[in-house]
Amino acid sequence: MGRASVAELETYASELSQTADFSGVILLAREGEIEFQGAYGLADRQTGRANTVDTKFSLASVPKMFTAVSILQLVDAGALSLDDTIGTHLPDYPNRAAAERVTVEHLLMHTSGVGNYWEAMGKLDDDGLDTLDSHRDYLPLFADIPLEHEPGTAFSYSNGGYVVLGLIIEAVTGTTYYDHVQRAIFDRAGMQDTGYFLPEKPVPDRAKSYMRSVERPGSWDDMAARAEPRGSAAGGGYSTAGDLLRFATALTQHRLLSPGMTDVFLQGRRETPVGNYGYGIIEQSLNGTRLLGHSGGHYGVAAELMILPDLDTVFVVLSNGDVDAYWDVEMYAHEMIVGPTDETRNYAFTKQLIAETVMRGYDAGLKMHRDREAARKVRGGVIDLAAFKYIHRKHYEEGIDLLRLNRAIVPDSDDAIFSLAQGLRIAGRNEEALETYRAYLERVPDSSEAKSFIAAIMRDGA
Repeated sequence: MGRASVAELETYASELSQTADFSGVILLAREGEIEFQGAYGLADRQTGRANTVDTKFSLASVPKMFTAVSILQLVDAGALSLDDTIGTHLPDYPNRAAAERVTVEHLLMHTSGVGNYWEAMGKLDDDGLDTLDSHRDYLPLFADIPLEHEPGTAFSYSNGGYVVLGLIIEAVTGTTYYDHVQRAIFDRAGMQDTGYFLPEKPVPDRAKSYMRSVERPGSWDDMAARAEPRGSAAGGGYSTAGDLLRFATALTQHRLLSPGMTDVFLQGRRETPVGNYGYGIIEQSLNGTRLLGHSGGHYGVAAELMILPDLDTVFVVLSNGDVDAYWDVEMYAHEMIVGPTDETRNYAFTKQLIAETVMRGYDAGLKMHRDREAARKVRGGVIDLAAFKYIHRKHYEEGIDLLRLNRAIVPDSDDAIFSLAQGLRIAGRNEEALETYRAYLERVPDSSEAKSFIAAIMRDGA
């Protein structure tokens, strides 16, 4: 990785803000020195306030690393054990099966079977969300759900499990999770711009989160209503790219954990759909080079801290827009740092397929897909989001061609059929939209959403 690569990164990132609406910050550091950092897009679309390299972005699940490091600090200090059950530290935990059988290690590795809280939280109104002031306030949203599987036997990503880790930290330390992490992680690493800020507290230079509006092409939706009020041990909170570099540096310099416990933390332990998952950290092998860190995604939020200890390199991407630009940056970073991988080749082919379809139409795209090398796999989600980017820009024909292509590539995907119906409706092609919604209902007959769209089209005149 030379200076030419850094110059190419700068050019690439500037172009990405135009081609994929990238809004966020990118940082590249090697041997402790920042080689590149750049800010793009808007932190607040209403006021026109621009992102800067000091802008604080929502982190989604990235802070699971903060929770895991806090737990391992307490293990280092002899205050708890990875084999301790939930009930050891939370004797009044409402789910007795979980309290007696789920261990700290299970919680760290998402093998506990403890449920999630997103579905229940989605049903809360604004007043209900405002009551989520502490970690214990989350328990009614998930604690009574029966264990999904026998603890330790399967991987099931659980934000609820990390909330329980936050409660264990509070029980062991006698203070709130937020105060403990501030002292044990942020203060020790010099992370002055990181925190779990209260919703009513004014926070200078905080980015708002946005997604392209599906129903109003050309507009952006403020996603504040979809966010957790403060964040928790499972995620949320805000930070800057510079502070995440400080976290990575403090970690690898053994300022957060002892050398032995740092080694315990910096390794994957179980192959999962999201990578080789360890204690709150994900390990990948890119052409034989270890990549460690964690990503996070939510409505209008995409973030990742990448630590490549063998190369003494750190890469950070923080975004307050749609996820497609983040995917682009992630793949670019992998290829720039370690060279092409199967994943980056598949991603590049998917982008080429999108370009071919946009330029020459559906038939050309389908032919390119059929003629591809056997090893190349297409990322359907990338095509889907690209389609709605074109629809958002009111390039309806290009967007519909991409959605038709995606349906042809994955004919058994219910989501691909529904997306095509949505695109057709938004583009004003109501007869085709009705036909496609009905095809979707043949597969998913209980979809109230599809039924409501059919009713709206019929009411307004197909």
